[in-house]
Amino acid sequence: MHRGLVPDTGAGTWLLPRIVGLQNALRLTYTGDMVLANEALSLGYVLEVVEPDALLPRAYEVAAKIAAGSPHSLKLIKNLTYDALTASVPEHMERHTAAMSASFKSEDHREGVASFLERRPPHFTGR
Repeated sequence: MHRGLVPDTGAGTWLLPRIVGLQNALRLTYTGDMVLANEALSLGYVLEVVEPDALLPRAYEVAAKIAAGSPHSLKLIKNLTYDALTASVPEHMERHTAAMSASFKSEDHREGVASFLERRPPHFTGR
């Protein structure tokens, strides 16, 4: 904006309103204001703010938590979440029902239930 350009490659103008809302996206892109960490957090632009020296350990901690989950479920969750951005409610609910059915039939679900009952960490295979 200050250089006679629109923001970045287009992904920002498509994605930013979906993350921070239309009014905040317009304010940020019209003014070109710098956003500090705490404001980015309050806008929902970032999920968490950590000190610079804690960034990599925290990133590894979050990644490990995600990696410990069921790959089968993670794939379905990712697909459903992105689908929800463009699908109608009836279309999305149909896909959600199919994903839930697939989840209940998966080896990962059986392992998740068994590990809960046996009070041990699950060992997911992605099937």
